[in-house]
Amino acid sequence: MTNHWRHLVISMLVVILTVIPISTGLPINVQAATLNDSFEVSEGVNYKDLRYSAPRDQAVRVMEIDTNNPYVHLEIGVPSALNKLETTTSHALKHNRDDTWVAGAINASFFNTGDIIGSPMNLVSKDNRLVNAGEVFPYEYNYVNEPLAMGIDRDGRGVIDRYQLDMNYIHNGTSYPITSTNKPRYSDETILFTPYFMSENTETNEWGKEIVVELDAKPSFEFGTTVSGTVIAKREYPNNTSMLIPENGFVLSGIGIGAENLKNIQVNDSISLSINIDEKWKDSSFMLASGPMLVKNGKVSLSMDPNSPNASTRAPRTAVAIDRTGEKVFFVTVDGRQTGYSTGMNLNEFAQYLVDLGAYRALNLDGGGSTTMSTRFPGKDKIQLANLPSDGRERPVSTILMALSTAFKDVDSSYWPSTSIMNLYNKGTVTGYQNNYFKPTKTITRTEAAIMLVRDLGLDTTNVTNPDYKDVNTTDKYYNEIAAATSAGLFKGRGDDLFVQEGELTRGEMAVLIQRAFEIKNIDKSYFPDVPENHYAYRAINALAYHDIAKGLPGGTYQADLSITRAEFSELLYKANNYYQ
Repeated sequence: MTNHWRHLVISMLVVILTVIPISTGLPINVQAATLNDSFEVSEGVNYKDLRYSAPRDQAVRVMEIDTNNPYVHLEIGVPSALNKLETTTSHALKHNRDDTWVAGAINASFFNTGDIIGSPMNLVSKDNRLVNAGEVFPYEYNYVNEPLAMGIDRDGRGVIDRYQLDMNYIHNGTSYPITSTNKPRYSDETILFTPYFMSENTETNEWGKEIVVELDAKPSFEFGTTVSGTVIAKREYPNNTSMLIPENGFVLSGIGIGAENLKNIQVNDSISLSINIDEKWKDSSFMLASGPMLVKNGKVSLSMDPNSPNASTRAPRTAVAIDRTGEKVFFVTVDGRQTGYSTGMNLNEFAQYLVDLGAYRALNLDGGGSTTMSTRFPGKDKIQLANLPSDGRERPVSTILMALSTAFKDVDSSYWPSTSIMNLYNKGTVTGYQNNYFKPTKTITRTEAAIMLVRDLGLDTTNVTNPDYKDVNTTDKYYNEIAAATSAGLFKGRGDDLFVQEGELTRGEMAVLIQRAFEIKNIDKSYFPDVPENHYAYRAINALAYHDIAKGLPGGTYQADLSITRAEFSELLYKANNYYQ
């Protein structure tokens, strides 16, 4: 963890008095890994646990994310309060939703251990809105000595590059610079305090000048916007009064030149606030500043002094990387400080490892005891800690990066009907059960089949005609779907005017439904010896077989009375859609 820059004078003296050479150890051979574990977490998300014994013990975890996959996207996890710390796993679990689940997560931002304990140390934005401006520190022995960030741009691709943040306030036609947000002010600075701040008040010392500005609505701090408000209060110095940050406004706090710029502003004056970012970052889904740069254009490129203690020490490390296209993002961790298991890497070794891994650009994130990767292991419902943190437990951190999936947890890309299921899911034909499970091997009921067909065909479920089934009431949850499917001529009941809502759909019934739904023509041919000509589904079964929509079972039979699963029905429905087109 890095302390606030005021405390880095001691570190600077250490660098001056002590020369620490770069390790001359041999680089890790990426190809020489022992694969401890490897699996597809979700469509578009793959996890590997790699172990190395030479030139020293290392345990590396790599999560590869395909941002071009329609079921995967990356998000940043921002604390509910800027100074709130939470473990990576615990924080990520809060992002599970009805239709989205977290496939993997890593720790992200460096965070303050000094004046504002726990708050992100560097820039954070989300949905094109500034959350925290952060700081860029002087001197190349600091991790973050250049404005560098990782994010997802407006086209959904990963970006690792420099940024230029411009924040200004305008009074009487003159623009004045703002140094940063939600942090203690130092010599000649102007700090913007927003409702994101950890306290309701600025909690500054008596030596600054402050003005309170109220807006018509709660500010969004969106990049590329300017908002105007009215000064409702001011504080001269010296004064110990801590100014209240309005929920629908902000406070400008200045000292030195910053205070001098504020001196002519009076209560009831109009103030405008402008926040902007350079074009490549406009409309990004998030930005996370960190450092140093590890890889640039496919080559090792450290943006800090490799001889500095922070860079040259072998320690646990976390990084995020992208390929040349930005369509692949890599979460990478290496454990450390654990003899016989994993030594850790210095930044030069880590950067070279990332190059060998295929990174085009890579950015260092918070490491040491903060290094964490979590993923959802096969057969598990939620993500769990994957690595072994050097503290012996997960350390609470500030922000995290996550790979989220809308794919079903029990339908991976290697599963035989995955294409059919996911295409029908995208169309809105099929949905899953709680916690994003599809339950493909579960037998499908007649009600479920009716729902899927109604959705797939786009049948009107309003003002339906009552089919007068004895076992279907107008108050039943899926009455409209059953009625619509019946009115369309798909269902005719199972005799005695019964629909049998929870009855398992048979392979014969399935064939009849598909033929009726897609108007598949009869053919004069018999494919299966166990389906006689007088069977109710004879024509439908053979029509589907002729058009390669349905197939028989091993042994050449059809088994019309067997129940059909959700996966099988999805496969046949998808094939029928293609036939119809």
